[in-house]
Amino acid sequence: MGVSSHLTHSFAKHRGVRGVHFYDSSGSQFFQWDQVFGLLGKSEFPAVFNEKLVDAIANYNPDTEFVAVSAGNGQLTIEMFKAQAV
Repeated sequence: MGVSSHLTHSFAKHRGVRGVHFYDSSGSQFFQWDQVFGLLGKSEFPAVFNEKLVDAIANYNPDTEFVAVSAGNGQLTIEMFKAQAV
């Protein structure tokens, strides 16, 4: 199974911008670093998830890597993608 076209398009559009791509089978939405902190302060996500997400977006290269969060089957998954050389 490959990366969805929604997510691939979001990666291309937001390359070099620090943040996270939230996605599911119907689409993708990108939130920049400061927007993520606003969301986490209002979310009902478990504290351990918030800590792992903050760590992930603080420690990646937004020029060559992408952080994404998927939701499904009652689970949230933090994923790291690396851009392929063209």
